[in-house]
Amino acid sequence: MTERHTLHRKDASETSIEAAYTVPLGKMEALVLKTIDDFGTSGCIQDDVLEKLSNYPYSSVTARFKSLESKKLITRCKTFAKGRSGSRQEYMMSKRFYDLDEDLTEEEKQQGILGV
Repeated sequence: MTERHTLHRKDASETSIEAAYTVPLGKMEALVLKTIDDFGTSGCIQDDVLEKLSNYPYSSVTARFKSLESKKLITRCKTFAKGRSGSRQEYMMSKRFYDLDEDLTEEEKQQGILGV
């Protein structure tokens, strides 16, 4: 589980610190991981996850990516897609699906991620 002190800056206001301690971390991390996992070997970008979890605050969802990556539960792929804003976003994949790609060529991985 994510350490609470990593959810706010050292110089954060008292209300920001209080808010960091009220977020249900285990539940949110599990929900974001499940959402990424549901995309399987095709992976997903941040916008895909935000769309599926549109009833949750943006920051509650996006803050989980780094913690899941540091726990080696997800992997950021070397493939990008254009997000709704027009900026490039890295594909993410649940580690259990990413590890299945070890025997694939780079071209096969790209095709699987891009869904072609």
